[in-house]
Order: sequence, then structure tokens, then C-alpha cells
Amino acid sequence: MMSGQISAEISHWYRPLNQENLFEVVSIDYDRQKIEIEFFNGDIEEMGFNGWKVTAPIEVQPPQAWLEISNLEQDDPAFNAYALSEAIKQGKAKLAN
Repeated sequence: MMSGQISAEISHWYRPLNQENLFEVVSIDYDRQKIEIEFFNGDIEEMGFNGWKVTAPIEVQPPQAWLEISNLEQDDPAFNAYALSEAIKQGKAKLAN
């Protein structure tokens, strides 16, 4: 791996090697060497490329509740920001139980 390159991909889900907290990569800034990640609960964090390498994340399948949310059809007349927000809340509640 060349300096400045990492194995993260935007919109892919990962799990740190010895943890269960799943997160999605939402952006990669190569100039600043930073990766922005979002946990399923909505928390957003930023980590440097070195932190990424130390964390040693493993690519995983998205959580089932996330798949259900992301499969909503935006052109469906029932789809709107409120419905999406409620679906996310329900998905988080399922994971918490």
C-alpha cells in the first residue's frame, strides 16, 4: 500500500477488528488524510489515515435495518423526509433491543 492510500471505500460498512460497532464510510479527504465515518446511531466521527490503519476495520454487510431503510423508493408517493426519519428511528430501536 502506497503512502496516503487506504482500503476504505465510501458507502461501504466496516467493523473495527475487536469491536461490534458498525460504521459506514461517508467521505474520504485525501488532501487532509481524513476519513469521515457514520455509525448506525447517526454519530459521525473523523479519523486520520493512521487511525484507520490502527483500527484495522473489516468490511461487513450493512445492518439489516439499514438495508430496509435504504431500500425505500424515493419516487414512491409515500416517501418523504418524515417517513425516512421515522424509518431510521424504528431501525435504531430494533437494534437497541
